[in-house]
Amino acid sequence: MNPRCPHCGAPLPAGASFCPHCAQNLRTRREMDTPVRRWLKPFKQTLLLLVLAALGWAGWLVYDALAPNVYEAWGELTYNLNGNDYHLFLTCRTDAVPEAAHTMQVEDGGVYDRVSRLFVTHVDSGQDAGRAFSNQMDQFQTRVIQPPDSPSPVVCSLPIDPNDPYDGLALTTLDFTGRSQGPVEVEWTITMKNGDTIFLRQKLDFQRVDTAHYYPEDYDMDTIEDLQALVDQIQAEVPLSTVVRIHLPPVTYEGGLTIHRRGINLSGSTDGQGRRTTFLGPVVLAPEEDPLCDVEHIDFVGNGTGTGLTVAAQYRVLDCSFTGWDIGLLVGGEAWANPKDCLFTDNDIGFRFDSGGDYCNYTDFTNNTFRNNTVAVDLLRVPGLRTIDFTGCLFDGNVATILNPNAHAIDTGGATFT
Repeated sequence: MNPRCPHCGAPLPAGASFCPHCAQNLRTRREMDTPVRRWLKPFKQTLLLLVLAALGWAGWLVYDALAPNVYEAWGELTYNLNGNDYHLFLTCRTDAVPEAAHTMQVEDGGVYDRVSRLFVTHVDSGQDAGRAFSNQMDQFQTRVIQPPDSPSPVVCSLPIDPNDPYDGLALTTLDFTGRSQGPVEVEWTITMKNGDTIFLRQKLDFQRVDTAHYYPEDYDMDTIEDLQALVDQIQAEVPLSTVVRIHLPPVTYEGGLTIHRRGINLSGSTDGQGRRTTFLGPVVLAPEEDPLCDVEHIDFVGNGTGTGLTVAAQYRVLDCSFTGWDIGLLVGGEAWANPKDCLFTDNDIGFRFDSGGDYCNYTDFTNNTFRNNTVAVDLLRVPGLRTIDFTGCLFDGNVATILNPNAHAIDTGGATFT
């Protein structure tokens, strides 16, 4: 049976390509593909890859611009924020010098504290930028990373704002002893409001030094001549690296004492009748080598002339009294020293600070009593910018309380004036 035309239904001859009745084409036409040059195909593939790569790079740039960053450094780093370059650094020094590491001399039985400070300055000018930076900061915290089996772990306080531009933006107190094992790592973590995190670290290590104790039962020191001879012998024979502590008997020395080569700690004592170690002549502490030393539990009694105690070195003056002098306590030379828990009474000038140096140390001039002096305190020249704290001090019956010709920063909010 012959096939029929799909268009008109008429019978078709075998092999017909069109219907003889309706003349319709019986074969399907197929469009021919336009020829493509062979080199265009790999070009398109490469172009596609480049476009995808560009999109990926652009996406990474956007992510990098928006995602929080983490910064880590030892001692100091530069941090850019809103087009401003800030210099962040840590130090345990009393001046603003960056320290990636700090070594502390310790005695076996000693108890110590050090302050780790965070400073922020403008990179271009070097000026303090702590307040501007803190406005962009969310929080900061500190911790000590140390061996878990240390016999005396280093303990750090929560960081605080010292409210003193010289002390930097924040500080944390590190407490340790002569048995603490080092080195330890002090880590500051600073979290910014934009999500960035800054890890700033410093290393604290301990150098153990020998201590030489001199007691009145072992050495002659009952007279001022004996004591001066002992001091001269110590200055000539004892290595400077050794800490020297002289424990004085509760006697009255009819004269003065001079320490000029090395720092020596002087500790007075009290007998059963309440008599304390007393000097009736001027004492001068002006060693060439002056590690931080203490003068404590000593009375300085004058006859209306001279200076009771002259300090031209790093000393803390603790629980001492000054009575009947032109100047009870003079801090001079280029030194920094601070009295604490002391009594100044019936002097022309109780305490005078007249130092030409730039070194600053402890600023807690606290819990002193100034009574019946012509001038209680004379801040003639005070190094640095740190605020002197008179918290707990009593000013009673003085003609003039505090002379401060250079308007050095002081805090008398916690003092009493009568």
